[in-house]
Amino acid sequence: MWDTIATDLERAITERRLAPGDKLPSEQQLVRKYYVNRHMVRRALSRLVQKGLIISHQGRGSYVSRSTFQMPITQRTRFSQSVRAAGAVHSSQTLRLEVIPGPADVARELEVKAGTAMLRLQRLSVVDGQATGISDHYFVAVRVPGFAEVYEQCGSITATLITIGIHDYVRLRTRIHARLPTPGEAQLLGMPQHVPLIITRATNVDLDGAILEYGEARLAADRVELVMQSPPTPEPNGASGS
Repeated sequence: MWDTIATDLERAITERRLAPGDKLPSEQQLVRKYYVNRHMVRRALSRLVQKGLIISHQGRGSYVSRSTFQMPITQRTRFSQSVRAAGAVHSSQTLRLEVIPGPADVARELEVKAGTAMLRLQRLSVVDGQATGISDHYFVAVRVPGFAEVYEQCGSITATLITIGIHDYVRLRTRIHARLPTPGEAQLLGMPQHVPLIITRATNVDLDGAILEYGEARLAADRVELVMQSPPTPEPNGASGS
């Protein structure tokens, strides 16, 4: 009987009647529905966990898995490029594009005075049709003249910077931590509130070493796996390649 339960739940997942992130019926609900004991239900759920279709949390229940892609953290971290490299489809939705007085914590990162005019871009990233992350990008406004107008036309940060004369930028540092989402973040990302967010706080510089951008990304932890990549190690003096 356990295989019938597993088959029914798997069909509901593949047919999207249970979508990624949805909570499955409780063990007790499944016991009543199939007239079986709890051992049978747990065996069926264990099979789905083994197949990667669901994740189970002690005391919280079981949820439909959300596919994960790897995002490398390198000198040139670009979210959209990472998604494409993983064979996924990426799109972004602009939530805010505005000039604001710089908050004190952001001003420290950009090495300017608090209250300095900053351009703030907030975006929702969608991967394979699922909301995956919310990002805030801050630039000192006088450093990126015309950014808003160009970005509204092309929708790409990198392409916008190239158009206004900043042809490349690299990652200076990345700080990473985790926390649970707020109700608003969970709703926007379509994720359970018990699943943590991965928070990356990154500072980018131009090729002259001048600080260009400070950004904070809030990523659903069950959607993204961060991979730290070191730059290639130089060969010892005298080494030669073929």
